[in-house]
Amino acid sequence: MSAPRLSEKEILDWGARIGVSARVENLKGSQIENLIASLDSFEGREALLVTAAFAQRQAQRLGTGRSTARLVTQALLDVYEKGGGKEEARKLLGFAKWVYEATAGSRPHVRPEQVTLESLLKAMVGAR
Repeated sequence: MSAPRLSEKEILDWGARIGVSARVENLKGSQIENLIASLDSFEGREALLVTAAFAQRQAQRLGTGRSTARLVTQALLDVYEKGGGKEEARKLLGFAKWVYEATAGSRPHVRPEQVTLESLLKAMVGAR
């Protein structure tokens, strides 16, 4: 029996966690774009593993973004282990970029590891 594929909700929740983490760690938006470019530079599902490794490398090289890199790695491993591919990973990282951009000028008062899209939206509405 194969593992269940990631649901749309799981993809959105991972994206929310990563986007919030990148904002909390004050990363540049280009770092998320670099992850997407890394994903597109390799063929097949293995691109997810390469992109996870790239996230770890960037955090080490830049000396920041370790929590975000950990979340990216967890998310991409989750997608990979559940049989997903580049399409799901691209959607997840693209949504992370949206969340990162939506939280510009704020530092959401949520723990990135525990964020869901719903909890983030509620926090954003309550914060205004």
